[in-house]
Amino acid sequence: MTHLDRVDAEYQGIPYMTRPRADLVKDLITQNNVRDVIEIGFFHGKSSAYIAAILEDQDAGHLTTFDLAKAREKTPNIEDILKTLELSHRVTPLFAKRSYTWELQRLIMADPRPQFDFCFFDGGHTWDNTGFGILLIDMLLRPGGLILLDDMDWTLEGSSHYQNNPHLLKRYDQDERETPAVRRVWDSILPHLDYEQVREYPEYNLGLARKKPAG
Repeated sequence: MTHLDRVDAEYQGIPYMTRPRADLVKDLITQNNVRDVIEIGFFHGKSSAYIAAILEDQDAGHLTTFDLAKAREKTPNIEDILKTLELSHRVTPLFAKRSYTWELQRLIMADPRPQFDFCFFDGGHTWDNTGFGILLIDMLLRPGGLILLDDMDWTLEGSSHYQNNPHLLKRYDQDERETPAVRRVWDSILPHLDYEQVREYPEYNLGLARKKPAG
């Protein structure tokens, strides 16, 4: 049994990452010789476990992943999952008090600054969080590095979380509620940063972009 298969065996019912999407990530990691991965948004940690399993199966690489401190309250949480799967050595989970953007700032200011080959971006989803987050990720991504954006067509208006907490919508104008913010970042900010829009995966609501190679 591969480590990827073991994630399924132990945690198939945990949201949100699915095996077909994990297989896509595996193809991207193996085909592009990815070693250093950064992830924005891990929730329970299932997506992190899949990525760690992929790296373990290829016997190389490390994942740095971010979410809010309240993710520790999940049952199971990322630390539980990684310990059970014996994959903790492949992952550094970082828990943000307020926002992952400040944690990214810490990486940007580090000496030497960490550099990554691949980013799985699944956090925030609003214009502010995604737009600024992508700008920060760009500072940490090596030339030719890949960004895989999740929830391309997510909207505030269609979010079950916001539907169950309608008071949270009051601070947003109607057009912001209805606009897929991740796609707006895909359409505007990534081209501005000179990223190649490699392709979309509509069946998974994902979009893949590549940073301009060196030279």
